[in-house]
Amino acid sequence: MMSGYRQLAFFIMLGVILGQAAGGVSVISPASAHDPRPVLIDIYQDDARPGEMKLEWKIPGSLSPQKHPIIDFATACNLTRTYPARFTGEAYYGGAVFLCSGITPNFAPVLTLTYPMGNPSLSSFVRLHKDNLDGDKATAMFLLKPDELSWVIPQALAPASAPSSLMAQAYLELGFSHILQGWDHLLFLICLMALARMPKKIFWAVTGFTIGHSFTLAAASLKILTLPVIYVETLISLSIILVCVELLHTGRKTLARTYPVLISLFFGLVHGLGFANELISIGLPEDGLVAALLFFNLGVEGGQLAFVVPAMLLAFVVHRYIGSARHLSETIGYKYVFYTIGFVACFWFVERSLQL
Repeated sequence: MMSGYRQLAFFIMLGVILGQAAGGVSVISPASAHDPRPVLIDIYQDDARPGEMKLEWKIPGSLSPQKHPIIDFATACNLTRTYPARFTGEAYYGGAVFLCSGITPNFAPVLTLTYPMGNPSLSSFVRLHKDNLDGDKATAMFLLKPDELSWVIPQALAPASAPSSLMAQAYLELGFSHILQGWDHLLFLICLMALARMPKKIFWAVTGFTIGHSFTLAAASLKILTLPVIYVETLISLSIILVCVELLHTGRKTLARTYPVLISLFFGLVHGLGFANELISIGLPEDGLVAALLFFNLGVEGGQLAFVVPAMLLAFVVHRYIGSARHLSETIGYKYVFYTIGFVACFWFVERSLQL
């Protein structure tokens, strides 16, 4: 049996080989690992300029330009101006101004997104800003699912100062979908539950992970703690590798196996920075900063529960009818599972390390 250090070296070497062999293959690319950031679309509508619709958008940098959505209107709107596109390394920015005719309370423009090569499971986060003639400002936020490629722009909005259930729903859904689309987070949770093994230890391990990522999610979102995205993504992939090595090095009693909550708490701090990347990419509303942060975190916790609870039920069934966790950890199939997870994590680690 390979020692822990040899397993770690083996994983990294294989990751290098896979990275060189796969080249541009997107199946296990960093983007598919963890870039569930939505397309961000800001729509500005001013009643002093009837019919004018100003659009600004931000597209995740992991999506190549040829796959970018065409953002347009399906109704009687004419393009009058475009803004120069720019790329910052983490995102693509662009914008346009449309003049729409015949807008009434019963007839509103329909925003459309057309993906030339198909939508790669990206959601769209839409913020609608409206200036009324009486000087009041109104705002609303909506999260469009990947299959929602058209959206009727509402003409009646609550004042910006009013509590917005739409804002709460949008950030709640954003947090929920974020973790369920982040394969590196899910793979880490699988490894964490396998490390804890027993239901009581799994509960405390997941609780430690929650406390850890909630702390850094808040700290990073409020700009108290900052770290470049690529460093965070590299550390996340490394966390999976280290737990896989621990799982494959059976037959010894270590601190990680005895107190998995310590591992989950520590790496939860790292994963929380990953959660914050999406929140930072779309921004927090100034008039509802705490509420948006709270609902996003609640969404993350909801998504985590939606994954962990079925996994624990499956583990219970396996334990009851197939064999104990200790017995399963000694089988070849068990080792294949975590070798596979380790290989994928090493590919992500090497790919991301090359971007440092």
